[in-house]
Amino acid sequence: ASLRSKIGAPSDFAEDAIRYLPDERVFLHREREGFYAISAICTHLGCVVTKDEEGFHCPCHGSVFDDAGNVIAGPAPRTLPWYEVTLSAEGQLVVDRARTVPVGTRLEA
Repeated sequence: ASLRSKIGAPSDFAEDAIRYLPDERVFLHREREGFYAISAICTHLGCVVTKDEEGFHCPCHGSVFDDAGNVIAGPAPRTLPWYEVTLSAEGQLVVDRARTVPVGTRLEA
């Protein structure tokens, strides 16, 4: 399976909203500053994390991450990766899970 996925037009996503994309296992965020995608896969043993007001929680072993995916409580050893979000030629948002970007990187669209 390709790690690049077209996920829809920017207008498909509400501002100040977070949407879980189950096929890609990412949380897509849309803020005024732009779009970003955070992995939903715990860096401990690969369980899918859930989102709540505080950040992200792993239901398997209790790891806790803040809104940016930084580890607050273990056993997860690493931050949840941020994936590259780009705009395709026809105006679709594309998430590339083969390409990580620095935390805080956003696509303005």
